[in-house]
Amino acid sequence: MTTVKVNSQQRYHDTNAAYVLPKANDVIEQDRLDTQAAAIVEMIGGFPFLAPLQTLDNISKVVDIGCGTGVATIQIATILPSATIYGLDLTPVPEDSKKMAPGNVVWAQGNALDVDYNQPDDGILSREIFNPEGLDYIFGRMLFLGINNWPKYFSNTSHALKSGGMIEHQDLDWKFYRAGTSECLIDDWEWHKAILSGAQKSGLSTISGSGAAALMRDCGLEVTNTESFEFSFSASSKTPQSQAMARYVQAKLIPQYPELLHKMLGAIRIRGEKLDTLTRACLHDINSEEGLHQKYTVTIARKP
Repeated sequence: MTTVKVNSQQRYHDTNAAYVLPKANDVIEQDRLDTQAAAIVEMIGGFPFLAPLQTLDNISKVVDIGCGTGVATIQIATILPSATIYGLDLTPVPEDSKKMAPGNVVWAQGNALDVDYNQPDDGILSREIFNPEGLDYIFGRMLFLGINNWPKYFSNTSHALKSGGMIEHQDLDWKFYRAGTSECLIDDWEWHKAILSGAQKSGLSTISGSGAAALMRDCGLEVTNTESFEFSFSASSKTPQSQAMARYVQAKLIPQYPELLHKMLGAIRIRGEKLDTLTRACLHDINSEEGLHQKYTVTIARKP
């Protein structure tokens, strides 16, 4: 077997970037993202999108924000073959995704937060994707570690929607709960309190899922549906739809937690022995009982 050495500095975005997991063009991260996407689909009922796309008339332009490996972008493009589907991410999508994508997909690199409607430029974000009232459907999933200004995010996206257009946002909150309940388990977790402080320092939200509806309404959007699901960290017979998610978390996500904690807690200057202690406590707590989960919320809104 060939041993592959991975340069950890090349795997991650610049230290100043909000996103704290590896770049989507990293081979290990591509595998994680693809496995996560499949687990999410099973968790929410077998179809990747909950927005009623079939009710939207004459869909011509769509964007998948934070598209990662392009899985959802390609799925949307297959469902809507007559529309132009933009896949947008901080890093280029893998070459394999480019090869398998339908002809109606356009890949773009950039950050939705960089769009400035007061000073538009001639780049693809302002010129093509986010021009005012140009989009029929906006999809974003698992952006909670990448967006550090949610009011601006929803302001930009709502500004880009056509009247009657829809936005679908799928995301996580940082709290942990007991299986099949809303009983929160974080009160005595020192590492979790530190995570919340680190997130606040970095501008990240800890309620990116449940908090989306209020921000959408603040931008004048009409929230039409919200649904919550159990993003399980360990399997439980109480939540059969989350079994694949639990397997994914154990195999692919938890191994990323030490680096995630290193970056998030570094924002509040926690390092060395203290960081090691909190990391050990975190890994113990998130494996402490069956069915431990975070809440994954799908929020759908339309522009009047």
